[in-house]
Amino acid sequence: MIRIVDIPPYQRAGVNYDPKEGHFMMHDLVESLRSKGQLEGVEITVDEGYPTDHGAETRDDEVVTNIAVGVVKRVKAVCAMNKYDAVITQAGIEPGFLAAMSVSTLPVAYPAHSAMHFASLLGEKFCALTTTDAQAMIVRRNAQLYGMNHKLTSVRYASLSSTGTMVLVRKYPKGPARANAPEVQNFVNAVVGQFSTAIEQEGVDSVIIASPHQQCFLDEVRVGLDTRGYQEINLIGAFPAAVQMARAMVTMGLRQSPRAFPTDALKAKPAFR
Repeated sequence: MIRIVDIPPYQRAGVNYDPKEGHFMMHDLVESLRSKGQLEGVEITVDEGYPTDHGAETRDDEVVTNIAVGVVKRVKAVCAMNKYDAVITQAGIEPGFLAAMSVSTLPVAYPAHSAMHFASLLGEKFCALTTTDAQAMIVRRNAQLYGMNHKLTSVRYASLSSTGTMVLVRKYPKGPARANAPEVQNFVNAVVGQFSTAIEQEGVDSVIIASPHQQCFLDEVRVGLDTRGYQEINLIGAFPAAVQMARAMVTMGLRQSPRAFPTDALKAKPAFR
């Protein structure tokens, strides 16, 4: 059994966390993976995350900077527990990416990073979807960091906020009730519309949903794409991609390279950079 711990970007009661239920959105995502047989041989524990005072709708660079510290602290903490085989995170804006790669003693998989590598493996062009313009720019800059900017044609965003999307997750259980709800259909149509434009105007062969709250509607988006005749387009959820990337690293006995993500403790230092 491969033991993976998922670290949320933050913990904020009433926003993404309930003291009794924990991270309800993540339980929705994990259960969806389990129902599809994608967690065979994998046990996922959802960490409580590092508390934050941020409760507004904004998810810009200032927010990323503030919550990155908490993410890195949780990465170090879970590594010290000696309970897990790998670490994954879930935020499409990837807070603390470089620092987490440096300090973790376990394989670490970030979601958008993993999804972009899958999309690059599977095709030549892809687009990504997030929640706001500010987040879209963060994803774009991260793609440059990951060496994927030449394949990423656009980063698009749907109008419904993360808080608004999570309300839909809470309101409608997974299944027909969710798929048939008019407000869910409106959101899904907005997502499919963005992807359709990227498919027709940019020639993408894969599309990525980066934000976890949007990924709770992966099945509905898949149906929407198929209905428009886009069965051949790969739809990649960033969180499932991170799970599979972590599984692969553990199975192959690999983790992120210390020389690529060095600390001052690196012993085999190169002569120059």
